[in-house]
Amino acid sequence: MTRRRRAFVCALVAAAAASLTCIAGCGDSASGRSEFRLVFRDDFNGPLDERHWGRYSGQPGGDPGGWWDPSHVVVRGGRLRLETYRDRRFGNRWVSGGLSSSHAVRQAYGRYDVRFRMDRGVGVAGVLLLWPVRDHWPPEIDFGETGGRRHARDSMSATLHYGADNDQIQRSVSADFTRWHVLGVRWTPRRLVYTLDGRAWATVRSAHVPAERMEFDMQTQAGTCGDHWAPCPDATTPAKVTMEVDWVRVYAYRPEQGT
Repeated sequence: MTRRRRAFVCALVAAAAASLTCIAGCGDSASGRSEFRLVFRDDFNGPLDERHWGRYSGQPGGDPGGWWDPSHVVVRGGRLRLETYRDRRFGNRWVSGGLSSSHAVRQAYGRYDVRFRMDRGVGVAGVLLLWPVRDHWPPEIDFGETGGRRHARDSMSATLHYGADNDQIQRSVSADFTRWHVLGVRWTPRRLVYTLDGRAWATVRSAHVPAERMEFDMQTQAGTCGDHWAPCPDATTPAKVTMEVDWVRVYAYRPEQGT
């Protein structure tokens, strides 16, 4: 399956709190029973399971500099690799990889955890996101987003997009994301809890939190020259910029066992 996505947009709205709060038992309720139930996992220990994943193809909506091709989604050595590099098959333009879990999980609310890292590189974005099953936009929940404005991968933003004018509620967290970390989101009615290595780093409470079914996607994306928020690669950008994913876990929300 091929998918298209809008261009990456980054506009810092609000910074996250400095402290991280532990989520006991990764989401356990006061009763001691988890309010989330594991419904999907992938450790990428074999070929990409196309019963579960659909790879992107073509140009992202609104982004003339970006291009996706299924060949840039590679599973090797027990890891998923989303690779961005100049591809001679496409006129030597920068081509990236992305994929969607729409074949496997379509649900309203849940918990999502991803263990990943990403190479440095100006002009190459990386995003972990939830996208509406009805394929309209907004809403969108980006729970891990690096736009490639800088060479470093020393921060990630999390953004709730909503409304006809693309209103945004955004937070940002600092860490070295060239190293392995687990980013996640707990999505429940009117609330998003963003997590880093099992600890909450920001919470958004809003009536604009989506209540419709969404899918989980992962993507890298080359930017567009002249775009301030999503620039193209430059002379400092490595020949290949890769997001590596070790594993993915998706949980369904069980409100009857929550608080």
